[in-house]
Amino acid sequence: MWTLTYVGVAAFEHIHLNLNRFYMAVVMVAPMIVVMLVAMRHMFKNKRLNAVLYTVSTLVFLGAFTAIRTQAFVGDAQLSLSMIPHHSIAIKNCEQATLRDPETVQLCEEIIRAQREEIAQMEGILERLSR
Repeated sequence: MWTLTYVGVAAFEHIHLNLNRFYMAVVMVAPMIVVMLVAMRHMFKNKRLNAVLYTVSTLVFLGAFTAIRTQAFVGDAQLSLSMIPHHSIAIKNCEQATLRDPETVQLCEEIIRAQREEIAQMEGILERLSR
């Protein structure tokens, strides 16, 4: 699930593993456990184990949800690591969209220019922070 959060990046080098994408993957996976237990309850007959899985999944979901909303453990480097793929996806969306409206075309041109500049800036920050 974590790797699927990178499917929309414009360039492979824009893939940076980061906490925000991990948190988001957990936010998506934890409810899937509950859905599976409910949808396939005839296959999961151990009520005690199911109760534990419901509880743990709910707590993990709430923890990851809180972590992403509060940016827990996200500092200078993690911010850039999470924003580079985000910006890259914006570039890819604008490059691949079938646009006809002149204002939307102009907006996407500005987005592409700005996002590329910001990616370069964040890559510079990461380089500086790694020294």
